Amino acid sequence: MEFFRKIKTKAINFCKWIWSECKDWRTLVLLLIVVVVMYTPVWGGYLLHILFGVKLGSVVATAYLAFWAGPFTPYFPLCIAITFGIKKIIEKITGKKFRETDKKKPGKNK
Repeated sequence: MEFFRKIKTKAINFCKWIWSECKDWRTLVLLLIVVVVMYTPVWGGYLLHILFGVKLGSVVATAYLAFWAGPFTPYFPLCIAITFGIKKIIEKITGKKFRETDKKKPGKNK
């Protein structure tokens, strides 16, 4: 029982950390962009089938969707990791944190 309690607390702490990181609207938009880009083979394959009649496109799209939508695939952890990686690169290039711009007081900007 102790093992499951530790696992449960670690999972809850991880979800709280993810939530605290995604409270910034820029990070949330970045996460949505990463999810859309990662699902490109799905909507791209269906688009190929609809627009040009390429049946292989829908077959590949369905197989991709069936694999990544499964419960034991690391799709969302990969999306979160890519999002945080891009966020860190952007922070390194710009030299400031995402949240710093949101926390400035209106009267104290210079």
